[in-house]
Amino acid sequence: MTTIAMIGIGAVGAVYTNLLNQDETTELYCVMDDKRKERYVREGMNVNGKETKLNYVTPSEVNKEIDYVIFTVKNTQLHAAMDLAQSIVDERTTFLSLLNGIDSERELSERFGEDRVLYGLTNGIDATKNLHDVFYTYPGTLYFGEKRNEQVTERVQQLQAVFERAQIPSVVPVDMERQLWHKFMVNVGVNAVTAISRSTHGVLRDSEELLNVSKRAMNEVIQVANTSNIALTESMIDEFFENVWTKVGYSGKTSMLQDIEAKRKSENDYFAKRVIEVAQKHGISVPVNETLYAFVHHEEKRF
Repeated sequence: MTTIAMIGIGAVGAVYTNLLNQDETTELYCVMDDKRKERYVREGMNVNGKETKLNYVTPSEVNKEIDYVIFTVKNTQLHAAMDLAQSIVDERTTFLSLLNGIDSERELSERFGEDRVLYGLTNGIDATKNLHDVFYTYPGTLYFGEKRNEQVTERVQQLQAVFERAQIPSVVPVDMERQLWHKFMVNVGVNAVTAISRSTHGVLRDSEELLNVSKRAMNEVIQVANTSNIALTESMIDEFFENVWTKVGYSGKTSMLQDIEAKRKSENDYFAKRVIEVAQKHGISVPVNETLYAFVHHEEKRF
């Protein structure tokens, strides 16, 4: 039996939590504060129209040793999530972040120790959440592992077996840091553009003008990545739009668009702003990301 604590059951977290919950060899805890637990117990949660039966608990109610903690919160919620995890883990617990951006693994390492943190991300999932209803057509692929995976470690093998039983597609790349930057490139390219234009996945896919802006923003990420010794290439942009973006549902929405529509603060500071910050250190011009950041920041000031 593998014990997993999930922290964060928004759109992406709900999809993976629901799938993991169907594996009888996994004991799953959805860890949250008292207020959230009260709401979820009262209202429940539906995934693709079906009610899920999840084990909602506060940290004090976790009574088993936790093998893995999986974080699926927003970057703005990570520190609170780490506080929740602090009291339910011990020295043998492994941490996996599925957060967007390029910073969460470093922050987890600073709190819990670098040797206890796996790198992770999701790619291609098209989940959206409206109150307690979550919908998706494609679960995407979960990429995870040690920072380098020439030899796959036992803890990675064990977790991949869990994902396989739960029917969660997963891949263990050799260079997980490069994969993280690749996802960062994608997030930077599609999130702000869809949020500013109020466009679904399908609208972006069909718009030559919007795609051009997204690709230019992604090209700037490649320039920044290369100066940081991360080997991204321009061919990866077309590969993503041809092989991944074609699979997501037409009506799906990026997380930033969902945030803007709900008048919540988005992860703009962790996408375009991070590109700008790293670019400034290396003397690189990133005018597209500067423009996208300014538009989203202006929109958020109106909330």
